[in-house]
Amino acid sequence: MEVVRIEVYNPFPAGNTNVYVVNGELMIDVGVNDERVIERLKAVNPDVVVITHPHVDHFGAAYLFENVLAHEETCKKMFDCEKEYFRLASIHFVHEGMPKSLAAEMRERAEKRYSKFAKPCRSCKKIPEKVKAGGEKFEVLHLPGHSYGHIALYRDGHLFSGDVLLDGITPNPVIEPIDEEERHPVLKQYLGTIKILHSMNVVRVYPGHRDFRKGVREVLREYLKNFERRSYEIFNVCEGKNAFEIALSIFGMDQLFLAMSEVIAHLDFLSEKGIIEKRGGVYRKNADRMELEELWREIREEITGGG
Repeated sequence: MEVVRIEVYNPFPAGNTNVYVVNGELMIDVGVNDERVIERLKAVNPDVVVITHPHVDHFGAAYLFENVLAHEETCKKMFDCEKEYFRLASIHFVHEGMPKSLAAEMRERAEKRYSKFAKPCRSCKKIPEKVKAGGEKFEVLHLPGHSYGHIALYRDGHLFSGDVLLDGITPNPVIEPIDEEERHPVLKQYLGTIKILHSMNVVRVYPGHRDFRKGVREVLREYLKNFERRSYEIFNVCEGKNAFEIALSIFGMDQLFLAMSEVIAHLDFLSEKGIIEKRGGVYRKNADRMELEELWREIREEITGGG
């Protein structure tokens, strides 16, 4: 298997996006729509482009290619550059206590910024269970959590992970509305993804950003520790507050979209587990700290087997 990595410009905090060309035929992710990116990709003429997930730093320039494959939810978001997604997310944020004016301002700002770095991709098709490149077949894995439509490609211990597995960054469990009322349980889904990855024999990771130097299971256990730590933070301050108030108390106004996403992901998870409940628009504790610690011990045991 021949893999060429092309690092391309990314205006967002994760750092440059990694674009991979496999066996000269398959391109994985494309980066934002920016002249600096397009110039780097000019020499590549792939038979097929695979998009790992619908975030602009991975799909922004996908419109330039004719044969684009992704999860069907990713295709929908690429079609309108996530405009419907941001509309639904802003509604969920209001349901969780964010002032309507701030939610509208955040949505407008996100759409405006996205319009600079992406164009609608109308050529995207639902990815099959396997894709080929140079006579080699790659298994397509659905790994939700960072995004519901997140996929990875796997062959013989080699994993093209997108953003679901990064070294030195714990990816956010980003909010995923289904409609104006319901949303995916993204932290629960991410824990399921961690369990799958922990069980696999991955010998090399090709991440969406940066390099990947640590062992896969070591990184996954770091994710678990970070999710557990955030869970305690949110539990400690949640009593009598809504999600917006909790986000402000932990993060302030910094990167509020991701802050709200992360807080809501944990609140949904803790509510499902019976640790807290939402009453009258605010959250109340149904358990004490020891019960929460026991929940995370059980989660670690289930995923890692105690290792």
